[in-house]
Amino acid sequence: MALIIRGDFSNSERSNGERGGAAEPGISSIACLNLSPEPGDVRGNLLLAEETIRAARREEPELRWVVLPELVTCGYSDLESVHRFAEDADTGESARFFAALARELVVYIAYGFPEMVAGTVAGVYDSANLVGPEGVLATYRKRNLVGTTPEHYVFEAGTKLPVVEAGEMRVALVVCWDLGFPETAREAALGGADLILAPAAWREPWGPQYDISCAARALDSGVYVASANQIGAYPEARFGTPGHLYGPDGLRVSRSLDEMSFGTIDPAAPERWREFYGNTLREDEKVASIGEEPLEICS
Repeated sequence: MALIIRGDFSNSERSNGERGGAAEPGISSIACLNLSPEPGDVRGNLLLAEETIRAARREEPELRWVVLPELVTCGYSDLESVHRFAEDADTGESARFFAALARELVVYIAYGFPEMVAGTVAGVYDSANLVGPEGVLATYRKRNLVGTTPEHYVFEAGTKLPVVEAGEMRVALVVCWDLGFPETAREAALGGADLILAPAAWREPWGPQYDISCAARALDSGVYVASANQIGAYPEARFGTPGHLYGPDGLRVSRSLDEMSFGTIDPAAPERWREFYGNTLREDEKVASIGEEPLEICS
């Protein structure tokens, strides 16, 4: 079941005193940034992400959410060598880099990276972090590993699915092929998530199925799904379908500008849609507590 993490991350302000988009409650903007990371060039890929995030902020001054691709730090390529770029989820180079950027811009950033767990004998995980002005808020380890690439040989499968309160939303992370499995998104929704952020490296010729999977997972559970895909031709595969934002009704609700896709999120929309369309989450399945304590949503 989804692990619910309590917290109020909605009242952050810019360190320089200027008003930022993330300080405003209610409807917020999101950017799905479909990038072409260079295999193995972690520093260069971080700078590429920063440049594109700043460009997205200039295009959308009230930007609050950013989604980057799966394994954006090292690229989804040459997976047999991915262990060389694995890092700690909380203290690694990418966590520090994106946390500093999130704090400066007052945004929440979801990105993919290879995770090495210090002090264990476990292998590398295909992970995603959600970072905000406060630092790393959640880490998710990909559960459903692809069997048609070396992925299932080089990564360990994750087990936990955190739902975290951030930016007036209840948010969960999934990674790429997880979108092909209704159970993963449904578990997040049953755990209280209204927004699912999905870093991806979804290959061609299955771009149409990527679109359908994002839309279906949104409609299945009446939640927002926002995904960013890796783009470009690599020795092992070609990635050509950009990711977008999908509403609780399963419809795409974002516009494209080059590699960027912009949309808006209304925290009240998932509940309104379920009331209008019919609640596909059965009441007796909802996860409302951990142990004996009821879930309390802070505002």
